[in-house]
Amino acid sequence: MVTVDIFRKDGKILKVKSTGHADHGSYGNDVVCSAISVYLINTVNTFTEILKLGCDKLKFHFESGDASFEINYDLLNETEMIQVDILMKSLLFALESIRNENIKHLKINYREV
Repeated sequence: MVTVDIFRKDGKILKVKSTGHADHGSYGNDVVCSAISVYLINTVNTFTEILKLGCDKLKFHFESGDASFEINYDLLNETEMIQVDILMKSLLFALESIRNENIKHLKINYREV
């Protein structure tokens, strides 16, 4: 099972951490793991390549079975905050959609910090 922890403070998503494997199919053919990975990687790529958030504003780590990224809101300008908020809500919508169809393979935990 993949577990995604969503860390929030004051309505903002500060950090997303994903661990585990969905075990929905054989390695390399697991569509649930693939979908989760694509959404996480695409979100980080959008932050870095389109919004141009640097390593001071965004920290991320990806390896098999372990992914995380964290936003430093203190360094974001108002426009970046709005853009980051939209992307984070989009990511959550996608992950919740995957979870709703694959309840045995994806668990989402919401944590207030």
